[in-house]
Amino acid sequence: MPSDMQILDSGFFYSLFEQVNDEIYIIDPVTSLIIEANKEGCDALGMSRKELLNQSVLSLNKDVIGLSQWAEISDAIKTAGDFTFVGRHKRKDGSDFPVEIRTSYFQYNGTPYFVSIARDTSLRSQHEYEFHNDDAIRAFALNEASDGLWDWNILDNSLFLSPQWYRMMGYGPHEISAPSLSTWNSAVHPDDAERVTRLLQEHLNSKSSRYEAKYRLRNRNGDYLWVHDRGLVVKRDSDNKALRMIGLVLDITQSQLLAEQLFHHSQRDDLTGLYNRKTGYELFGQYLNVSIQQNTQMQIVMLDIDNFKLINENYGHLNGDKAIQHFAKTVPKLLRKTDLLFRWGGEEFLLLCPDTAQDTALNLINRLLKQLSQHPFLTEDNRAVFMTASAGISGYPHHGSCISDLVKSADGAMYQAKAEGKDKVCISA
Repeated sequence: MPSDMQILDSGFFYSLFEQVNDEIYIIDPVTSLIIEANKEGCDALGMSRKELLNQSVLSLNKDVIGLSQWAEISDAIKTAGDFTFVGRHKRKDGSDFPVEIRTSYFQYNGTPYFVSIARDTSLRSQHEYEFHNDDAIRAFALNEASDGLWDWNILDNSLFLSPQWYRMMGYGPHEISAPSLSTWNSAVHPDDAERVTRLLQEHLNSKSSRYEAKYRLRNRNGDYLWVHDRGLVVKRDSDNKALRMIGLVLDITQSQLLAEQLFHHSQRDDLTGLYNRKTGYELFGQYLNVSIQQNTQMQIVMLDIDNFKLINENYGHLNGDKAIQHFAKTVPKLLRKTDLLFRWGGEEFLLLCPDTAQDTALNLINRLLKQLSQHPFLTEDNRAVFMTASAGISGYPHHGSCISDLVKSADGAMYQAKAEGKDKVCISA
């Protein structure tokens, strides 16, 4: 990479670069790293030049997320040669502000660069929204809003709510005679209230360029809707104190429920509802790191249903699934809140017992196997089928300090238990 003076080898142009009133950043098109910035660019982000250089655009621009999105933007800039982007820059203290960024693509000594000129648009945004005709604002927003408009007079805490807001919440248009901020506060889910209030306060205090939150809101029937709420202070006094704020709230219940279902599906095994192997690896890594940091023991137990092939052959695959479901339903009832059970694959299950001594885990598994063997499951035609399982135990730190070693040791002990007659537990050597 060329040195600073190779990029700007003229004293005149370097002086111009430093003294211009706009923020200027020179960026690596591939990595998104900032390799040079002028004083205005550093000051706008509240950073020294040393702090800013080699930071990524991804960490400083709130609207560019991930290298894949950066790659798309980078390609668009290279194709167009000149690109204008509207976004939000993040300061060192975590606050953000709206910017308009114009980026050009150029090469110097065969090396490609982006030069971005950014301008803070906070004042422009304030002027654009500083309307004095309330009817004009509301008429526009009411026509544009698909769900609910709100208009908050911060001085007296009065709140205007659009007809769509009342409809979304299940109220008649005149049912709430004098809505105020408490009307909204009392409807926010208690688990979301602190976070949403903090986000709102950050915008009121000019710590963020806009207010935006997803949370649950209680409707007239007492059910909770998931909403996406966005707002903007449109009027401040000479001391920058917020006087008025307007926003839109959208009902996103269906999309949120779908997202939750997809997330649950990605983490859980479809047949048993237990965590799947992928999630098991992730949680295993987290719990193992805690054990290493805190110097505590952790026991790993591999469990396998005995004679599962015979269950499938004698009773059919549907009843084989019922055997797995019976195991997954029976075992968690005997575990502690801190234990984690995963379906590892087929008829194999992995159990993590954090902060647990070997003797404690051994006693737990012996009770578990006994309980399993005494309670049969019912087949599709209501026949009672008794089943057993074999188990192997390994532990951190005695049997290793990585997932693969600990699983291998537990797996070996489990096969030893099967070789010794099944329906028992063995500890790894």
